Amino acid sequence: MPVSLPKSISSLRVPLLQIGKVILAMHPYLFPGLKATPRAFNYLLHQIPLHMMDEPTHPMRFTPREVIAHMADWEEILLERIKLSVIAPGSEIIGIDEGVRAEELGYSKWDWERQIEVFSERRAITIAYFESLNPEQWTNFSNHNEKGKLSADDQANMLLGHDLYHIDQLVEVLK
Repeated sequence: MPVSLPKSISSLRVPLLQIGKVILAMHPYLFPGLKATPRAFNYLLHQIPLHMMDEPTHPMRFTPREVIAHMADWEEILLERIKLSVIAPGSEIIGIDEGVRAEELGYSKWDWERQIEVFSERRAITIAYFESLNPEQWTNFSNHNEKGKLSADDQANMLLGHDLYHIDQLVEVLK
């Protein structure tokens, strides 16, 4: 028997998933947050004086230039992991050392303004993919060797958390 939706939920324009008698309003803030992130990076990076673009924010952390290179580079990696969870539930994901990858790929030499564009383009692809998923696909999962079982939903929300972690890092530069 279908469950009637409270007016506050039925007015949301987000996918709904019903599990038994529980109805989850999925992602009311996820999509707007993911769409806003490239603008936030663009704004923050253009506020940072050029002479500070290559100074680490803290020991063992990325410089502002490396932050946006990392974001652009990892957008594809994270999307591919989510796609794997959706199309091949139960697949294994192996963690990657971000610092080693940054060194190997030379993030410190990447054109930071170009990487804002790359990140924005890749994020649009990620959002389009997310918008194509049905509610059940969000529950498909993979097994991360360091983080354990992660659904597509978990990973998408971690993506936004990752964005905020690095936005906060850039805000620290501006203090």
